[in-house]
Amino acid sequence: MDSLLASEAFEFGLGAFFVIFHAYGRFNTPVSNRSSTTRWRFNGCFVLYSGALVLIYWLVTFFAWVSPEVVDRILPLLGWPAGSEMEGGDLFRSPLTIALIFTALLPNFPVLKKVDHKLLQIFWDLAEIPGHAVKLAHQMYRAPYHIFPMKFDEMERDAKAFDIPANRGELTDDHASPAFAWATAWSLINEVRHWHEGRSRYHRFIQEREGEYEALSMEFTTLSSRIAAYYRRLEELGGRPQRIEKDLRDSLVSDGRDLFMRLCRLLAHAVLDIEIGPGARRRALETFGFEVPDDEPESLGMAKLLQVVAIAMAAFMAVSFIRYTIEGGNGAPFGTVVFFALLMGANFGVSAHAGTFPKSRWRFADIEANRSRPWSGYVFSGVLAVGASLVVISALRFTRYVFDGKTYQAGFDQLVVDLSWSFPYLFLSFAIGFGVAWVCDTEWRRWPARYRRWLDALALGIIGVVGAYICYSAMHGFPPFEGTKAPQFRDASVAGVVQFIVQSTVAAALIGALVPGWYRQNRYRSPVQRVCRYIDRNSHDLRIEAGKLAPFMLKNLLTKVAASSAMADGLLDHAERDVLRDTLNKMAEHNLLDFTVDAGMEEMMQQVERWREEDAEELRNEMLQALQMLRGSEYLAGLMVQLSAATGYADGVFQVPEQYILECIARALNLDPQSELAACSLCRGWVGPGPGVTVQAASRTDSGSPMV
Repeated sequence: MDSLLASEAFEFGLGAFFVIFHAYGRFNTPVSNRSSTTRWRFNGCFVLYSGALVLIYWLVTFFAWVSPEVVDRILPLLGWPAGSEMEGGDLFRSPLTIALIFTALLPNFPVLKKVDHKLLQIFWDLAEIPGHAVKLAHQMYRAPYHIFPMKFDEMERDAKAFDIPANRGELTDDHASPAFAWATAWSLINEVRHWHEGRSRYHRFIQEREGEYEALSMEFTTLSSRIAAYYRRLEELGGRPQRIEKDLRDSLVSDGRDLFMRLCRLLAHAVLDIEIGPGARRRALETFGFEVPDDEPESLGMAKLLQVVAIAMAAFMAVSFIRYTIEGGNGAPFGTVVFFALLMGANFGVSAHAGTFPKSRWRFADIEANRSRPWSGYVFSGVLAVGASLVVISALRFTRYVFDGKTYQAGFDQLVVDLSWSFPYLFLSFAIGFGVAWVCDTEWRRWPARYRRWLDALALGIIGVVGAYICYSAMHGFPPFEGTKAPQFRDASVAGVVQFIVQSTVAAALIGALVPGWYRQNRYRSPVQRVCRYIDRNSHDLRIEAGKLAPFMLKNLLTKVAASSAMADGLLDHAERDVLRDTLNKMAEHNLLDFTVDAGMEEMMQQVERWREEDAEELRNEMLQALQMLRGSEYLAGLMVQLSAATGYADGVFQVPEQYILECIARALNLDPQSELAACSLCRGWVGPGPGVTVQAASRTDSGSPMV
């Protein structure tokens, strides 16, 4: 083994480079794989895949080197006589030769090819290749699409050039007309045309997909000719289409939407290939005209995580410098202070991230899914914080040892020694992870909104005090601990323990003042987020229950609930209408609908018109009677309650009539109204977790009708 490390390390490194180069070609075949997912997910999964291949390559190389007798038995199978002396025998144990054989056989040898394909499939699935681009394209297809006014003149000129005699209103407003289908396809193909002409940073991308662009352009030209022929035929009939013209109209609209979908896929690949980060991708889609939902993660993003690390690091450095200044400058060296602050800042940062990370990913850690405090989720967050902190602390310490000039072996030995006395820091990691998870779920309902951030900081600061004392005492021998440090390195002074407690408390309090607020702001940016989370968590059960309903019954129930909740105050706001649209889009992602999103929105508007013209009491009783069929459907019943609550406070004010509708819906479904209000974070007189969402009584006119 020593001779391998000494004499053939360079050969092994070169062979590993060949394996990684080969792995990239395999992972990015076809070349559209790169644009099928996000850059971070693609690169991360490629690193994992190439690491797996390098590990297999290292094992094969090591086995061939330490077991030459096995190689001597294999060589006769390749044509050499058994027991013969071969001058080039060592050649087959060379890392470069093994790398050559490894890269040549892996994609071609039947058994190895199957294993490699299975390995590739695992990491492709992990990177969501090509599923992420398909999912983004479907989100774009279902999202509201706007043709910007600055395109109108050019669009009308092109429509006239194709002999499509449609006015601007038909091109932009009549969603059921072939002209609108043509206009939306024209808007996207026009964007792609600008890329092709070199007017955009997407020029390189579209050059690589020249064939796909030409095919889409030809299809658009064909569709334009068919739509022009349809309108000429319609003009000949005097505007009174026959059955065949109506069928042709439906066919043209369908073909236009299909073309629009293929253009959405092309744009999705372009955005994933060029743009870096979710914010940049969202801005790009908005530039194209799509009103896509905000999918910002609820846990801490990279920018927020770095802010937390910097804040905790600054707190530790500031307190250290204050103490050493008071003591007259007799303290630890500057480099030691900075490294310790970096170590603890990273520790606190990853622990805070671990406190929020499980909530949006696992049901057992989500308070909404459990309808009670998920104590097992809090413990899991603490354990996750311990594991993440151990990795980060070990990496930082080992890196410092290497930069100090130690060999890898000496650095590893020193790391083991340091971890043997510094492991109590991990209890502080557990406390911060557990505390952040607990504080994020603590709503402070009895306190005004302006005090909640202070209460978050106070709660986590207290947890920091307890965790810091236990951590310091365990290392330095304060009662009731004996101490993990060697006696000559302990600091059992009051000043030492006070300094560490103040450092940890300030850092924990700052995290408490920021992280829970960030988490709640991300989690409750809009009323529909709670509904979407409910659908994501229970999509399988919702699909089973929805499959047992009569055709289009789900559409009828959803639209009745949305319309009754929206019209409870006598007005329909755009925000209330968008709640149903976003809910239907989320359900369509999970294939829960037997109708289109547009059909659902049209049905809702028809229900709203009935509420404006007919007796409200009769319509409410009709809706409640229809909901009774869901009494045995636990998840669909919960969805109706969530939809009603989200629609009710979509305008930022949850009024008494809207609360009354929600209570009636809960009773019709055989649910407890108060527990459902609490589950939706709604109760009279309380300002909910969403910014500006207030429960209040509605003012009334002389006639008694509710007004906003």
